[in-house]
Amino acid sequence: MKRIYGWLTALAVVAMMTGCAAKPDVEKPAETAKDAVKNMIAGWNLGNTLDAFSTNVAPGSPTDQYETSWGQPVAEEFLMKKMAEKGFTAIRVPVTWWQHMDAEGQVDSVWMARVETVVNYVLDNGMYCIINVHHDTGAAVEAWIKADSLNYEANHEKYKKLWSQIATHFKDYNERLLFEGYNEMLTGSNPNAEWSEPKDLKNLEYINKYAQDFVDAVRGTGGKNTYRNLIVNTYSGSHTPNTLSRLVVPADPNGTKDHLAVEVHTYDPWDWVNTEDMKWTARCTEEVTRLFDDIDKAFISKGYPVIIGEYGSNGVNEKTINGSSTDEQKQEAGRQAADITRLCKKYGAAAFYWMGIVDRADRQEASFKFSMEQVADSIVAASK
Repeated sequence: MKRIYGWLTALAVVAMMTGCAAKPDVEKPAETAKDAVKNMIAGWNLGNTLDAFSTNVAPGSPTDQYETSWGQPVAEEFLMKKMAEKGFTAIRVPVTWWQHMDAEGQVDSVWMARVETVVNYVLDNGMYCIINVHHDTGAAVEAWIKADSLNYEANHEKYKKLWSQIATHFKDYNERLLFEGYNEMLTGSNPNAEWSEPKDLKNLEYINKYAQDFVDAVRGTGGKNTYRNLIVNTYSGSHTPNTLSRLVVPADPNGTKDHLAVEVHTYDPWDWVNTEDMKWTARCTEEVTRLFDDIDKAFISKGYPVIIGEYGSNGVNEKTINGSSTDEQKQEAGRQAADITRLCKKYGAAAFYWMGIVDRADRQEASFKFSMEQVADSIVAASK
């Protein structure tokens, strides 16, 4: 059963008292994107779960076969309860859709219901939730949304149809549910995917076009989606001067800019686990401090709050600090997380750690533990 939460304005209350029907399409939520992002400061990604995909899973298979195809267990409400108890305030739930759509772009109702179940796990435990369109973008050859003219012409109507379906399904949910239009949209596919920024900077225009289509599609469904807080990403989630300066935040059909936010990702300083021998040094702090200065100039100072949708210690050859690392290494990852969270607090931003805080069997109730509790504690302490 859908959770129908109130955004009742004084007008709506009066309407109910006088027996007149309220008009949900014109009710404004109490919370702007700026307020929501401040409240979401301590976040985590439920990664490699609903975003997992595999061509080895037959079409129409039970949802758990997709959800577990990358080695993670099925998401349980118990996990969300433990995250909230630890002090996390928001969960980003990446979702990949392409294996759950028919040739006409219609989403499988069973998959949509599973996404809703996980959303409810998050919301019912008092946290904010972000859902998105995840590995439908990216470097994989299966990704069908790309930043180039031919792809846009072929797929933008299908993309709008996808978001219209998602938005319609969740249109009665309150402002603690946010939508993120796309994850790391790129030009090209492996082995020729163009990361950081496209070789032809004209392709940045198609990020802007997809971003506007996303906002238009969601707003067109009405209800609480008229003012739902929406998030658009830079090209590949990067923060080069070009990707920051050339992102055009969409014009909002609701006539304000109060319900739009921008997202970037950072694993900066890239490869610090190798170059700094798994030590979070003063150079590392300086680099992420510059990042926040850049995103402040590009967006925050202009009234658009920023979300760090993913961050972590990932480096070359998949080297990272994770649950198998030493306590000392986990403390270094905690120092990184604390620095980023403190900067979020300074700038009114929010950050979502990528996966490793609770990973694999540690996510299950029978065997639950924080894989990197030092990192979790650092984030929560710095967010206060």
